[in-house]
Amino acid sequence: MNPWANAIPDGAPTDPVRWAEESRLQVDGHSFDSSRCPQAIVPMRAMSLADKTCRIGTFIKPVQSGGSTAGEVVLAYWCRFAYGLILNYWQDDLKSEERWADRILPMLESAGLNWAGGRDKKVCEGRFDKTVLRCAGVFNPNALNSDTIPLMVLEELHLWKPGFLSMARDRQTRIWDSKAFDISNAAKAETQLHLTYEEGTMEEWETACPVCGVRHAMHFRWNPNRPELGGLRWDASTRLADGRPNYNKLEATIRYQFPCGHEVAADPASRRTLKGDYSPPRNDGAHASHRSWTSEAVSYNEISWLDLIKEWHQAVRALKMGDSEPMFRFVTRRECRFYSDEMRPFSGAVVTTTEAVQNREGLPGELCKMWSADWQQGFKAAGELTHYWLVIESVLPNCSSQVIFEGKISDESELLSTLEAHGITNKDNGGLFDGFIDASKNQKAILSFCYRAGINAVVGGAHGKGGFRHPDGSWRFYSPKKFIYTQLGITYERARQDHPDWFTENREGQIVEGPNCPFVLEYDKAGLLKNYFFIREMKLRVLESNPKATALDYVERVVPSDVGDDYLKHHEAWERDLKFTRGKNTGEVEGFKQLSRIDHLMSCTTQIDLLKEFSGLLGRRLAELAKTP
Repeated sequence: MNPWANAIPDGAPTDPVRWAEESRLQVDGHSFDSSRCPQAIVPMRAMSLADKTCRIGTFIKPVQSGGSTAGEVVLAYWCRFAYGLILNYWQDDLKSEERWADRILPMLESAGLNWAGGRDKKVCEGRFDKTVLRCAGVFNPNALNSDTIPLMVLEELHLWKPGFLSMARDRQTRIWDSKAFDISNAAKAETQLHLTYEEGTMEEWETACPVCGVRHAMHFRWNPNRPELGGLRWDASTRLADGRPNYNKLEATIRYQFPCGHEVAADPASRRTLKGDYSPPRNDGAHASHRSWTSEAVSYNEISWLDLIKEWHQAVRALKMGDSEPMFRFVTRRECRFYSDEMRPFSGAVVTTTEAVQNREGLPGELCKMWSADWQQGFKAAGELTHYWLVIESVLPNCSSQVIFEGKISDESELLSTLEAHGITNKDNGGLFDGFIDASKNQKAILSFCYRAGINAVVGGAHGKGGFRHPDGSWRFYSPKKFIYTQLGITYERARQDHPDWFTENREGQIVEGPNCPFVLEYDKAGLLKNYFFIREMKLRVLESNPKATALDYVERVVPSDVGDDYLKHHEAWERDLKFTRGKNTGEVEGFKQLSRIDHLMSCTTQIDLLKEFSGLLGRRLAELAKTP
């Protein structure tokens, strides 16, 4: 005996896709054609009234890919063959009213429905002989707290406020055969939409290579170091005289390379040869009642590859200027990936360079030498005394740099002599002033030494507070500077007596702290690491989008191949951890995972990068790069 024999309404087709095509359902002004959106066929069929297994379908799709059409087909099918109340939720009432008037009502009028009421475009409700369809904004305070809804199409969930999706789910708790069809672009990582997708089966659209036949999930980004992943390729050297891409020539070079090496051209005829289907579930633990699907825009034949490349270039240029919003839109709306603010194509491992060994004294044309030192108590059990770790970099006017010294220093005297041996002194308003000592530990003693020697200091703090507000109203990951003499309780008069060269006369004739007066900055560890990884990964990010880029296109840190093992080991002490959002223990940092407590030379490097940011050197360079498409 089949317990579901009478569960399907009489006369209900088992395949909503075939029904929509045979009935010539009108969607967006034309008859529905499933060949235009093959990635939506499986999600639509999972919403069939005959499918009693799948209750929730989460369809993460690119923009302009037929996602709205899929929702409309399912709504028309339910209105025609189901029983009871159906809801189509949007992010707000204005959006629901627009969709009702422009697309949903005309579509319903072509569906052969027996209307039991009028067709008021403002009411956003259709009454039929067996069903009632309401189109509403989910933010309406009355939209999620009354009726039980057996059937729902939930649109644009990436725009929903936190908590509203779970409220919508609650309205189906008591219904054993409910259906909820989620349709959306991707969103930020760890949001309700991301968690919902990962709770499902996580099926990914795979395209069969026309030559080898192996199915492969197509990705927009091509990584020259990982050809086995495949990706979209083009000749990035096709540029105009002013450096902008020449899209007329670039278009002819566009092709998709499969992992086996076969390339497919961008012309429509070649792309139509590509056929695909969804992968088996990536989430083996997902219950069969919740299926989820995703695919990148590059796998849709209706979406121009050239348009994707143009949008990618715009996002990369904006990222160089510090604007991550276009990249966020590209990742979520085109690549259909869930985005973190710290998302980068590569983690950016430290790479050494043999050619740099001969330049350990400094780079030709250097702007200055920047340095940082980290004091350590030492482990008595290991027979260690107190000591410093020191990194010195030769920095160019374009903010790129090279490591010229890294290692352990026994005490303050050796620290000063090592700096002096590299031409770093306190003369001419530079030298010692172009560096920091970390005073997070042994603070009073370190600040006292900095006061005597005329050296700046940094102190860790502000964990989880989002940084520091500056007098201009901006937030930064470091605090406004505080003069060291004030932090030691030394009076203004005494500081002037000890170091008269630290003070100068301003325009009003007042004697104030001058550019040589040493200061201390407090930094937020998360922000410090973000800034460091941004610089560390910049070269790889740029080369990913343009394999022929040169040193003129990015900021880089050159590491000579003869650096000590400690330098490389310390720089692998931290990695990005996008799922880690809140530190519970000392040393834990949002967005990053500490792999080793021995990170001293990396800490020095992060503080050199802090100086690049604080001095304005990094900002100026990014502004210059932004001028180059």
